[in-house]
Order: sequence, then C-alpha cells, then structure tokens
Amino acid sequence: MRVLVVGGTADGRKLATQLHELGVDVIYSIAGIVRKATVPCLSISGGFTQFGGLAQYLTDNHITHVIDATHPFAQTMSNTIAKVTKDLSITAIRFHRKAWQKTTRDNWVEVDDWPCLIEKVAKHNSLFITAGQVSQSVIDALSAQSSQVLLRTAMPAKITLPANVTWLKAIGPFHLEDEKQLLATYHIDAVISKNSGGDATYAKIEAAALANIPVYQFKRPVLQALTYQFDDALSCIALLQSSSTLAESETTPNTRVIEPNNEI
Repeated sequence: MRVLVVGGTADGRKLATQLHELGVDVIYSIAGIVRKATVPCLSISGGFTQFGGLAQYLTDNHITHVIDATHPFAQTMSNTIAKVTKDLSITAIRFHRKAWQKTTRDNWVEVDDWPCLIEKVAKHNSLFITAGQVSQSVIDALSAQSSQVLLRTAMPAKITLPANVTWLKAIGPFHLEDEKQLLATYHIDAVISKNSGGDATYAKIEAAALANIPVYQFKRPVLQALTYQFDDALSCIALLQSSSTLAESETTPNTRVIEPNNEI
C-alpha cells in the first residue's frame, strides 16, 4: 500500500502524520500557496503539473490509495482526483470536515455565486470579506456600493485595492474575543464567508451571531461523488487498515496439508 494524501488543510496534515506514525507508506501533497508542509513523511509542494499531471504522478509512484483532504471549496482538484482515480482504478477517499450547521441564533443568507451575493449585500455599508481571494471585478463592485470593505486573506491580495478597501493578512485559528473586537472596530454590518466547516475559523460565525450581524454564506460546491467519503480521520484510517489486511490475505499463499499415503 502506498497512500497519497492531497492536502492543504490542517485535517489533511494531521491525517498524513497519523498514517506515517502507524507505519503506512504515505506521501503528503500541498499546493504550497500559504504554508509549507510540516509533516514527518515524504511531502511534495506545488501541485502535479511539474510531474506531468496527477495521473502520471500516481502511475510513476505506484500509488494505491488517494485521500482527497483538500479544502471543501477546492472543486477543481477534488473533481480531478475523482476522475483520475476512476480512470486508473485507484481507491479514492474524500476526507472533508463537516459543514457548519445554522443555529437558531444565526442570521445566514446562503448564496451560490458572487453575482448573487453582490446583489444581496447592496444594502450594507461595512463589509467583512473572509472568503479567500476575490477577483478584481468582485472587489470593485462591492467597494462601489459600500462605504467600507475589510478583506482578510492568508496571502496578499492579488488585485488592486480600491481606496475604501482595507486588507488584513491573517491565518487561523481565530479566537472569539478577537473576532468580536474586529467586527466592532470596523463597524461591520455584514460578513461574507464560505461554509468551510471546522473549528479554526468558526469564531467569526459566533461573533456575527452574538452581534446580530448577518452572514452571507457561500454554499459548498457539488463535487463528483466518490465511493468512500468521510468527515473524520478514524474512518479513513480504518478503511486503509482493512484494505491492507485484505491485500495481505490475498497475497499470502494458501497452504494445504497433505496426509501421508498409507496405502500398500
């Protein structure tokens, strides 16, 4: 068994570490855009184009199992994993954390795309965008209809920021008191978010609920289905262990006891 964990999340990094500690031959892949991989196993950074594409990498490195532990909104990569592993008949597991669930105190407006969101937030004056990188057309549209925009990303914005846009560089995990202070300092009256799930960035959702501020929440994209889809690491590990046990039993030669021939 040789496992490729396609990461980019804390969950993926932790899973790769756990598998390595269990003695699994595991490789961890990360795009390398935000952080460098800090795992004890073999790791690669920068995507698969450098190796001739995902299919070529899987073939050249004799990968038997692929775990999709990418960000839940990494639609292109997730769908590529699904297609390539199906074409190569390689077992694929999707490991994405659970989406956040709306509570009675939350004021969420769920949206599918940026044009829909831009239209819905037109009534707000001070926006907090915490949904990753945005395009030039999106930031121009939002800044044109708002008095102030706060944009928070893990990496520098790849756009020209209008005069009323403040950029804030930050990487989670974030804490509730800090998020409450941020909303108050910038007089935020609407939060723009992706339903990423997990604990690292949930504080902004809590802070918005406590301040009675609406959250415009992007729904998760629909991904090509995989046979195995889990939201916890233990299920991924159990499946791999059962696959390993099955493979060992299939490759162990059957033995047959031959009784002595006592016939005269």
